[in-house]
This record gives sequence, structure tokens and C-alpha cells, in this order.
Amino acid sequence: MFVGRAAELARLAAARERAPGVVLVVGEAGIGKTRLVGEFASGVDALVAEGGADPGCVAYAPFVPVLRGLVRQYGAGLVPGGGRRGLARLLPELGEVEELPDLGRARLFEEVLLLVERSAERRPLVLVLEDLHWADQASVDLLVFLARNLMAPGVLVVATSREPLRLPGAEVIRVPPLGRDEVARLLGQEHQPQDLDLIVARSEGNPLFAEALADAGAATPASLRELLLAGAERLPAEGLDVLRIAAVAGRRTPHDVLRAVAGLDDLALDEALRPVVRARLLLVDGDGYSFRHALIRDAVYDDLLPGERRRLHARCAEAHPELAADHWYAAGDRRRAFESAWAARRWERVLELWDQAESGTDHVQVLELAARDALGEGDTERAEELATRALEEAGGPHADPLRAARLLELRVAIRDLLGEEGLDDLRAAVRLAPRESRLIGSLATVLAWNGQDAEARAHAEEALALGDTRSLTTLAALTALDGDLGTASSLYAEARATAPDDDSLLITYASEADVLEAAGEHARAESVAREGIARARRLGLARSRGGHLAANLAEPLASMGRWKEAREVMRTALALDPPPIHRAWILMVLGTVAVWEGALGEAEEIVGRVRPLMRGRSRGYDSCLEPDLLECRLALAGGDQRRAGSVVDHVLAEHDLTLSRRYAWPLLALAASLGRVREAPGVVATTGRVQQAHRATFEAECGGPWEAAVASWRAVGQPYALGQALVRAAEQDPGRARERLREAVAIAGGLGSEPLRHAAEAAAATLRVPLGDEPLLSAREREVLVLVAEGLSNRQIAERLFISARTSGVHVSNIMGKLGASSRVEAVARARRTGLI
Repeated sequence: MFVGRAAELARLAAARERAPGVVLVVGEAGIGKTRLVGEFASGVDALVAEGGADPGCVAYAPFVPVLRGLVRQYGAGLVPGGGRRGLARLLPELGEVEELPDLGRARLFEEVLLLVERSAERRPLVLVLEDLHWADQASVDLLVFLARNLMAPGVLVVATSREPLRLPGAEVIRVPPLGRDEVARLLGQEHQPQDLDLIVARSEGNPLFAEALADAGAATPASLRELLLAGAERLPAEGLDVLRIAAVAGRRTPHDVLRAVAGLDDLALDEALRPVVRARLLLVDGDGYSFRHALIRDAVYDDLLPGERRRLHARCAEAHPELAADHWYAAGDRRRAFESAWAARRWERVLELWDQAESGTDHVQVLELAARDALGEGDTERAEELATRALEEAGGPHADPLRAARLLELRVAIRDLLGEEGLDDLRAAVRLAPRESRLIGSLATVLAWNGQDAEARAHAEEALALGDTRSLTTLAALTALDGDLGTASSLYAEARATAPDDDSLLITYASEADVLEAAGEHARAESVAREGIARARRLGLARSRGGHLAANLAEPLASMGRWKEAREVMRTALALDPPPIHRAWILMVLGTVAVWEGALGEAEEIVGRVRPLMRGRSRGYDSCLEPDLLECRLALAGGDQRRAGSVVDHVLAEHDLTLSRRYAWPLLALAASLGRVREAPGVVATTGRVQQAHRATFEAECGGPWEAAVASWRAVGQPYALGQALVRAAEQDPGRARERLREAVAIAGGLGSEPLRHAAEAAAATLRVPLGDEPLLSAREREVLVLVAEGLSNRQIAERLFISARTSGVHVSNIMGKLGASSRVEAVARARRTGLI
């Protein structure tokens, strides 16, 4: 009987109306979480797909029955490629997995999201995920991803857990104990008041315990185990046998499996089950049965004798092939457990049972497959450990060079996610497999990231000649960095036309947008990035590669001063929970905009977030310099020259700026403003209008003309940098200060930049330059000032202008006050410096 919980049911119903969303139902064991969710699900007008976790369950186990149910209901055609790019990792019936450069995790998450949202387009959908306190980390990560990214209407995820989970945006419903009247209604029979009081006191309002205490009758078991078994012990022998089989079989036992293990026909099984279901120890669950509570199952399982337990596991293994590896393992039959794990591609279990492998079985291959699985589950540290072990074993006396090269490439991909550079591994891989075009092309890409352009070009051309069309993108980027944007554009078009897969196609857009932005072609960069994002959405890659392209779109928008648009692009992309390195690139742009706006607290928080994400050089030399540039800008905006100097000193000591194509000149300009350098170290590339403008800024900081920097930033079309240069030019040439500072203030107002406005107004105050529209001196005061400059006295000025000597004196006093001068000589000097005379 379901009693109480009206408030909790109302909250679930309200969440259903607000869908999409996630609700987490939290409460202690036995408090009624499952019963509450079941009552809600039974009355909702939606397709309900259920799954759950068990102790020690494999990766993504809570989601497998959910996804399998949706595929059976609507077909795998709801996602690109029929699910073989991602979902097939969890649903083998979809066929062999197509291996992709991202190694599956990103694809899996996006395909799950697509399947869920597109299923909801056909009918509202409720996903129920039970007992997530037992879930593996990969399942939790997938649930967090869904919590952040579900946007289509009609999807509600309801999860249960004994402990709270960190789920962004999830509504938490805590299930309270039942009151005395509710316990009385739950038990549904007459009890003496003193007996009911005892049950309420001992159960503390926990429905499971209350029912078990009522079942125990006059006897009051001392232990929880005895309490939970009280109802089971009153079953007939056949019913108890079936209950024990269900406890061994798993979280949910299909009817066919129960029949096969029990060795009963349908009629006999029904008779054996009837008292078990009547006692509510097992509940009918679709075409199978599940325990009313996991604690009952645990108690029944623990009550089995060791030999009885092994025998039942062996019979379950034969009747339930999907779980055979675990059942044979629990039965102590390591040989059959090994064979079942191999058939199910459970590679970690295979490694655990390796003593059962036949002589000559390929251990290196299993290590590689286990590493790929670990990476797909998000356990990069375990993936690296397994890949390294595979490499060590593959390097024996009969080593296969091609296999070793493939393993090195795998470890590069793993370490890339850990922020570690893979250049040495790629060089070694190419030495082992000198004709493998994909490896050579990957090496060319990483060399280009690290500023080793000549070697990168040579390898890219070699890879292209061997058939790796992805290398066209590398060649296009190198050509653009050399200043030939026309040829680069043609190469990018060819790269798109010959891209071997979706990811390679989208990389061409990201790369072209990046080099166009670096060259100062902001509008073209915006156009290419928008086209790439549209393609990413159509291909179902809005989260992964779409996040990369979002950074490529936000950057030119920020450069052009369209900060609100840039923020909206970044907000949308971050809501999709992009992969770490893509999230870091988005945050770098967001942090820069925050500094320019004057939101220094936000920028400080972003610096703290991006440092761990960009701690290595896995994405190239420029990438590791970006956080330094942002932190230095932040420090200077906050007036912390000591911190800025510390960052600059680190950059100058630890980095070779001649290898950076994008951030050397901006960092050198900041270093020069702090007095750390007076000339560039070595030959620093100056390709494109943006780098030329940064170089002009550096030279101005070293004593050169700021007018050149003003002209450069004006030509590039970056208003914030132009405003900064205008302020410095005003300080260098007070004669034109007023017009320059007024323009800087106008730019600051248009952008919404408090730091730029403050800098312009501070310069105006120092130079005593008015920024308003009214003239500094009246026409008569200008006439008087000219005569003061000629050296005339107040009386002589009065005679010349046909005014009284007193009036002449008043004009002179007003002039000195407006110019902030303490003497006539100083007033004339200031007037000449500011162009008034």
C-alpha cells in the first residue's frame, strides 16, 4: 500500500510540467524512494524507461537498460550512424563500434543525449535511475552531462540515491519518515496501540522496517538481517527457493531466467511466486521481478550457504548469458568466467582472470582494448597505465613495429587529455612505422602547434602524399601563418571536400577561423566559425567539436567589441559541458572579455579554472602561454604590478617566445610596459595585421611613437586595443590629447569598458584636458591668452581690447584657473602644450 508522500508526489508532478529537468530523490535505505518514484511513474502520461545500479556494477550499467529500451522502442536511427559511433559501446547489438579520433566518450555522451531528446519528440519521456549511490563514476559523469545539457521539452530524469549527488541544476527531494497515522495505514491491519507505538518507535518511520516488524509479529528480532528475513522464513519451500534464486540472479530477474534456474514450468513457477509476491518480497517488474528493497535481497543472499550460493550462480550463468562472466566469477569457475568475459568484451575482467588464458593469447591486445575502454569511461589515469603496460610488453624481442606505433598513438591521445605533450611518442611512432600516413600527419600537427613550422610542413606534405588528407588542414594553417590567406583558403576548401570523417571536417572550420582571427580578419573568422557550428549541430557534435568552434566564434566577436554577443555564444557552449580543453579555450576568451569590461572578480575565478585545464603543452606552445597572458592582463587591470611582473618574469625565463606565433608580441608589450625588456629576444614572427599592431605597441612601450600603434589598431578594427593606444598617445602628445581622449571615452562607452573609461578620464585629469563638448576657453579668454603670451600686462590688454583693467584681470584669473596654472608663464606653457595657442 502506498501512503503519505503527497507533497513529494506533487513536487515530482511539478517537475514533470517544467521538464526538461533532473530530480534527485534522496533518503535512507528503506524509506520508500523506489515506491515513491514508482507511484509517480505509474500515473504519468509518458514513456518510462528504467535502470539502476548494483554494488560493483560495470561502467554505465544504470543506463544500459534505459538506452536498450529506447532503441527497441524507436530504433537506433534516431542518432547519426545508427549508434555505431558511440552507443554500440554499451549496446553490442548495434554492431561493431566505429573507432574515432575522440576514442568514443564524447560521441557516446552526445549520442545518449540525442537518443533521449529525439525519443522525447515522439512521446514525453521519464528516465528512472535507481540506487545511484552504487553507480560508477562514468555513469555519474554521464548523468551530470545530461543534467547540464537536456534542453528539449518533455524529458524528466528521476534518480534515487541514499546520499546526495552533485548534479548541476537538479531538484533534490528528501523523503522523510512516515508519521504514526501513516504507519498505521501502511500496515493496513488492526494493531493494539502499544504494538503500533512499538513498531513506530523501532522503525523510526521507515516503511521497510515498519512492515518487517509487523511481519515478525510478537517476536522482535534483534538484528536488521533477522528483521528483513522474518517474512521470507514464513514462505513455503518452493517460494523460498525462488526468492533465493532471485537474490543471486541480480537486481532484476527476467521471468524466463527465473523459470530456467528454478527448473519449473510456468504453472509451477506461478504457484511458487504467488506467496512471494503477496508478501511483497518480490514485485512484478514488467516481464520480470525485482526485490521490494535491495536490503531484502542482501539479507536473502547473505543467508545462503557458500555451496548453495556457488551452485545458484552457476545455474544463473547458464540461464542469463549477458551476466555470465559475473556469475561464473562468483561461482568460483574462473575458466568459464574468463570465457564469458572475453565473449562480452569485458577486458578488465579478462585481465583479472588472465591465468585462465590459453598459451599464446595476445595479452598486449587485451591491454590495449582495456585501455580504450578505460578512456571511454573517463578513467584517463587507468587508461594511461594500461597503455604503458601494453607498450612495455609490445617492445619485446619479437616486437611488431606497427603495433607499437599504434600503441604510442593511443598513449598520445590519452596524455593529451591529461595535458601532457605527446611529441616524443609521435616521433617514436613514426620511426617505427615510417609509411603510416595517419601517424605522420599527427606528428605534423603537433609540430605545428609547437612552432616547429619547417619540420611540420615537411611531415604534412609527406603524409598527404601517402594519402592522409587531414594533413591539408595543417598545411593550410602553416600557409596562413606565413601570410598567404588566399592559398590557405583554397587548401581549407580542399580539406573539407576530402575530410575522412566528421571530426576532421569540423577541425577544418576551427583551424581556418583561428588563423583568420590571428591575421585580423575578424569578420571572415566569424563567418567560418558560424558555418562550422551549424555543421557540428547537424552532425550531433555540438558539445565536443562545437565547443571548440564556439571559442573560435567568441574570439572575433570579442575583438570587434561585440562583447554581449560573445558572452551569449560562450554561455550556450559552456552549458553543453564541452571537453576540458575546449572548455578552457572558451573560458580564456570569457576571462579576457571580463578583464576588458572590468569584471575582475569573474576574471580571477576564470584564471583559477583554466590553469589546471591548460597545465601542459599538449595543445601547443601558444596554448600554454594563454593563461599567462590573461593573468598578466588581470593583474595590470587591478593595479597589481608586482603580480604582473612575476608572471612576465616567469614567461621570459621559462618560455622561448620565438616559438609563439600569437602571444609573443602581446606578452612582450606587457613586459615592456613593466620595464622588464627594451628589445625583443631573437626573431619573433610578425605575420598579419594583429601581430603588426602588437609589435607597434611593444615598440611604443619601448619609447617609439604611439601614433603608429593607434594607426595599426584602427586598421585592424579592434576598438578596445585602439582605445588603450589612444590614451597612451594622448599622454605622449598633449597637443592632441583632447581629441584622442574624447575618442577613447566614446569607445569605452560603446563597449561598456570601465577600465578604458577610467584610464581615459585619469589621463584627462592629469593633463587637465576637458572631455565635455563645451570649449575650454571662451572666445574672449582666447583673445586675452594670446596677449598674455605676448607679454602684455592687464592694463595693456585692457587698452588693446577696449575693456577695463579690472575686467582684463578677471579674464586672466579665469584662464589660469581653467588651465590649472599658478602663474601667467605656466598658463601660456600649458596652452601651447595643449594646442590652445
